[in-house]
Amino acid sequence: MHRLLAILLLAACSAVAQQPGTLPQARQLAALFGPAFQPAAGYAVLLADFDGDGAEDAIVVATADDPLVDQMHFNYKVIDPYHAYFGIADPKVTITFIQSEHPLLLLVVHNWRAPRLKFVVINLPFERVQLSRVAVKKKVVPALLGQESTGTKSYLFWDGKKWRWRDSSID
Repeated sequence: MHRLLAILLLAACSAVAQQPGTLPQARQLAALFGPAFQPAAGYAVLLADFDGDGAEDAIVVATADDPLVDQMHFNYKVIDPYHAYFGIADPKVTITFIQSEHPLLLLVVHNWRAPRLKFVVINLPFERVQLSRVAVKKKVVPALLGQESTGTKSYLFWDGKKWRWRDSSID
Protein backbone atom coordinates (compact mmCIF):
# COMPACT_ATOMS: atom_id res chain seq x y z
CA MET A 1 0.00 0.00 0.00
CA HIS A 2 2.80 2.44 0.92
CA ARG A 3 4.62 1.60 -2.31
CA LEU A 4 1.49 2.44 -4.34
CA LEU A 5 1.10 5.78 -2.52
CA ALA A 6 4.78 6.55 -3.13
CA ILE A 7 4.35 5.85 -6.86
CA LEU A 8 1.25 8.07 -7.00
CA LEU A 9 3.13 10.84 -5.16
CA LEU A 10 6.05 10.63 -7.57
CA ALA A 11 3.65 10.75 -10.51
CA ALA A 12 1.95 13.82 -9.06
CA CYS A 13 5.31 15.54 -8.51
CA SER A 14 6.39 14.70 -12.05
CA ALA A 15 3.11 15.93 -13.50
CA VAL A 16 3.49 19.24 -11.69
CA ALA A 17 7.21 19.54 -12.46
CA GLN A 18 6.86 18.76 -16.19
CA GLN A 19 4.43 21.55 -17.00
CA PRO A 20 6.70 24.60 -17.11
CA GLY A 21 4.29 27.01 -18.81
CA THR A 22 1.15 26.13 -16.90
CA LEU A 23 -0.30 27.13 -13.58
CA PRO A 24 -0.53 24.44 -10.91
CA GLN A 25 -3.95 23.00 -10.27
CA ALA A 26 -5.19 22.87 -6.68
CA ARG A 27 -5.83 19.13 -6.97
CA GLN A 28 -2.27 18.49 -8.19
CA LEU A 29 -0.82 20.37 -5.24
CA ALA A 30 -3.18 18.70 -2.77
CA ALA A 31 -1.97 15.35 -4.14
CA LEU A 32 1.50 16.23 -2.87
CA PHE A 33 0.10 16.17 0.67
CA GLY A 34 -1.97 13.00 0.47
CA PRO A 35 -5.59 11.92 0.15
CA ALA A 36 -6.67 13.58 3.42
CA PHE A 37 -6.56 17.03 1.78
CA GLN A 38 -9.21 18.48 -0.50
CA PRO A 39 -8.93 21.91 -2.12
CA ALA A 40 -11.50 24.32 -0.66
CA ALA A 41 -14.08 25.59 -3.13
CA GLY A 42 -13.91 29.24 -4.14
CA TYR A 43 -10.20 29.80 -3.58
CA ALA A 44 -7.58 30.24 -6.31
CA VAL A 45 -4.05 28.90 -6.19
CA LEU A 46 -1.82 31.76 -5.00
CA LEU A 47 1.61 32.04 -6.61
CA ALA A 48 4.59 34.15 -5.52
CA ASP A 49 8.25 33.74 -4.66
CA PHE A 50 7.69 33.83 -0.90
CA ASP A 51 11.15 32.52 0.05
CA GLY A 52 13.17 34.69 -2.37
CA ASP A 53 14.94 31.83 -4.15
CA GLY A 54 13.77 32.88 -7.62
CA ALA A 55 11.33 29.97 -7.97
CA GLU A 56 7.57 30.36 -7.79
CA ASP A 57 5.92 29.00 -4.65
CA ALA A 58 2.26 28.00 -4.42
CA ILE A 59 -0.38 28.18 -1.71
CA VAL A 60 -3.65 26.25 -1.85
CA VAL A 61 -6.54 26.69 0.57
CA ALA A 62 -7.70 23.20 1.55
CA THR A 63 -9.53 21.17 4.16
CA ALA A 64 -8.62 17.94 5.94
CA ASP A 65 -9.96 15.97 8.86
CA ASP A 66 -6.51 15.35 10.37
CA PRO A 67 -3.59 17.24 8.79
CA LEU A 68 -1.09 15.61 11.15
CA VAL A 69 -1.71 12.02 10.08
CA ASP A 70 0.35 11.86 6.86
CA GLN A 71 3.07 14.43 7.48
CA MET A 72 5.88 11.89 7.72
CA HIS A 73 4.66 9.81 4.79
CA PHE A 74 4.20 12.78 2.43
CA ASN A 75 7.14 14.76 3.84
CA TYR A 76 5.42 17.97 4.89
CA LYS A 77 5.48 19.89 8.16
CA VAL A 78 2.36 21.05 10.00
CA ILE A 79 2.87 24.52 11.47
CA ASP A 80 0.80 27.04 13.41
CA PRO A 81 2.38 30.50 12.99
CA TYR A 82 -0.68 32.19 14.53
CA HIS A 83 -0.41 30.47 17.90
CA ALA A 84 3.41 30.49 17.70
CA TYR A 85 3.14 34.29 17.67
CA PHE A 86 1.41 34.02 21.05
CA GLY A 87 3.94 31.48 22.41
CA ILE A 88 2.31 28.11 21.69
CA ALA A 89 4.15 26.63 18.72
CA ASP A 90 3.37 22.91 18.98
CA PRO A 91 0.78 21.92 16.32
CA LYS A 92 0.03 18.70 18.22
CA VAL A 93 -1.38 20.94 20.96
CA THR A 94 -2.82 23.78 18.90
CA ILE A 95 -4.69 21.48 16.51
CA THR A 96 -7.03 20.82 19.42
CA PHE A 97 -7.98 24.53 19.34
CA ILE A 98 -9.78 24.06 16.00
CA GLN A 99 -13.51 24.53 16.52
CA SER A 100 -14.82 24.21 12.96
CA GLU A 101 -15.85 20.87 11.49
CA HIS A 102 -14.02 21.63 8.23
CA PRO A 103 -11.36 24.22 9.05
CA LEU A 104 -9.52 25.97 6.26
CA LEU A 105 -5.83 25.12 6.01
CA LEU A 106 -3.07 26.38 3.74
CA LEU A 107 -0.95 23.96 1.73
CA VAL A 108 2.35 25.71 0.98
CA VAL A 109 4.75 24.31 -1.63
CA HIS A 110 8.11 26.02 -2.04
CA ASN A 111 9.07 25.81 -5.72
CA TRP A 112 5.90 24.07 -6.90
CA ARG A 113 7.50 22.92 -10.18
CA ALA A 114 10.07 20.86 -8.26
CA PRO A 115 8.71 20.72 -4.70
CA ARG A 116 11.35 20.91 -2.01
CA LEU A 117 9.67 22.24 1.16
CA LYS A 118 6.02 21.66 2.02
CA PHE A 119 4.00 23.05 4.90
CA VAL A 120 0.45 22.76 6.15
CA VAL A 121 -0.58 25.91 8.01
CA ILE A 122 -3.29 25.36 10.62
CA ASN A 123 -5.38 27.75 12.75
CA LEU A 124 -4.80 30.79 10.56
CA PRO A 125 -7.76 33.16 11.02
CA PHE A 126 -9.12 34.02 7.57
CA GLU A 127 -12.17 33.81 5.37
CA ARG A 128 -10.57 35.46 2.35
CA VAL A 129 -6.92 35.48 1.30
CA GLN A 130 -4.96 37.42 -1.28
CA LEU A 131 -1.37 38.12 -2.19
CA SER A 132 0.17 41.16 -0.57
CA ARG A 133 3.50 42.46 0.69
CA VAL A 134 4.76 43.30 4.17
CA ALA A 135 7.78 45.16 5.53
CA VAL A 136 10.11 42.87 7.47
CA LYS A 137 13.43 44.10 8.87
CA LYS A 138 13.77 47.05 6.47
CA LYS A 139 12.76 45.09 3.37
CA VAL A 140 9.47 44.30 1.70
CA VAL A 141 8.61 40.63 1.18
CA PRO A 142 5.67 38.82 -0.47
CA ALA A 143 2.97 37.88 2.00
CA LEU A 144 -0.47 36.41 2.22
CA LEU A 145 -3.11 38.80 3.53
CA GLY A 146 -5.88 37.03 5.43
CA GLN A 147 -9.16 38.80 6.07
CA GLU A 148 -11.96 37.87 8.44
CA SER A 149 -15.60 38.95 8.18
CA THR A 150 -15.06 41.15 11.25
CA GLY A 151 -12.63 43.26 9.22
CA THR A 152 -9.57 41.92 11.01
CA LYS A 153 -6.57 41.48 8.70
CA SER A 154 -3.29 39.67 9.20
CA TYR A 155 -0.22 38.62 7.25
CA LEU A 156 1.51 35.29 6.74
CA PHE A 157 5.05 35.60 5.42
CA TRP A 158 8.37 33.73 5.14
CA ASP A 159 11.07 35.44 7.22
CA GLY A 160 13.95 33.59 5.60
CA LYS A 161 13.80 30.65 8.00
CA LYS A 162 10.15 29.99 8.80
CA TRP A 163 6.57 31.12 8.25
CA ARG A 164 5.39 33.88 10.56
CA TRP A 165 2.04 35.48 11.36
CA ARG A 166 1.54 39.17 12.10
CA ASP A 167 -1.53 41.27 12.79
CA SER A 168 -1.92 44.02 10.18
CA SER A 169 -2.43 46.64 12.89
CA ILE A 170 1.30 46.42 13.66
CA ASP A 171 2.15 48.16 10.37
